[in-house]
Amino acid sequence: MFGKRKRDQPSGSEFHQADSEQQLFAQLLAETRADPEKVFTIDIVGRGTPGRDLDEQVERLRRSGVTASRPPATEAAADRASGRADASADELVPLSREPFTAETGDVFLIPDGGGRVLLGHVLATLHDAVYVAVFQRPEDLPRPADPLVVLATQPVVAGLTLPARFQPGMWEVVGTVAPDTDRLLPAYTWGTDVDGVHVTDFDGSRSRPATEIEATTVPRRVVVSPYFIDIAVRAVVGLVDWHPDFEHLRYRSTPRSVDLFPAR
Repeated sequence: MFGKRKRDQPSGSEFHQADSEQQLFAQLLAETRADPEKVFTIDIVGRGTPGRDLDEQVERLRRSGVTASRPPATEAAADRASGRADASADELVPLSREPFTAETGDVFLIPDGGGRVLLGHVLATLHDAVYVAVFQRPEDLPRPADPLVVLATQPVVAGLTLPARFQPGMWEVVGTVAPDTDRLLPAYTWGTDVDGVHVTDFDGSRSRPATEIEATTVPRRVVVSPYFIDIAVRAVVGLVDWHPDFEHLRYRSTPRSVDLFPAR
C-alpha cells in the first residue's frame, strides 16, 4: 500500500509507504495530531501485498522519477470516542466530541479566518480518516438557525482528511445528523498508467479496472492534511487566493459511489 506524497517543495513527489491503508492513515493522523498545521497531499496510487509485489510496483514508479521513502513507525492513533448518536436525517442532535475525534454525522463549525464560520458535516469515516463536506453559509449565522437547510445545499469544499483539527478553537462539533451519503459520497480511482487505473467505491471494499472514461472523470483517491481544508475554506470566502492545489477539494458532481457500485 503506498501513496504519492507531494513535497513542500515543487520539485517532485515521494512515496509514503505503509503495509496497509489503515496503517497509512494512522501514521498521517499521528503526524497531524503532533502538528495540526502540517500540509500534505497523499494520492493513493497503489495497493499490493507487502513484499515482492509491492516492491516491484514501487521500483517501476521509481524509474518514472518518483522517489521512495518509508516513514518512521508511529504509535497507533487514539481510540475514537465510544459514544455515537443515533440521529435521523431530519433531526440535529446537540453534541460535543473529545478533541481529535470525529464520527459519521458530526456537524461542526469551521472558522473562515475572518471572524465568521461555515458549517461542515462528517459524511463518513475510513479507518482514521474522515470525509468532510463544507457548505457555503448563505448569511452570517454564528449558530445556524436551521442547519438542516444548509446541509441540504451543495458543498463548496469536500475531501478525505484527518480529524486533528476537531479540537477547541478549530473545528467545533455542535451536533449530529444522519448524512446523505448516497448524494454526496464519491467513487474514486487509484493506480497509475504503469500498473493500470482502477475505480473503487468510497470505502475501497469493491474495485475493478476503470474504463477509459472513468479514468478521466472519476476523481483520484486523495487524503489531505486538515489544515489544507482550512486554507481552501479561506480561499472560498475570498480571504486568500485560490490555488491550483485546492482543485481536488472543490466539490463537483462527479460519479458517485452508489452509481458505480449499487447496493447488493
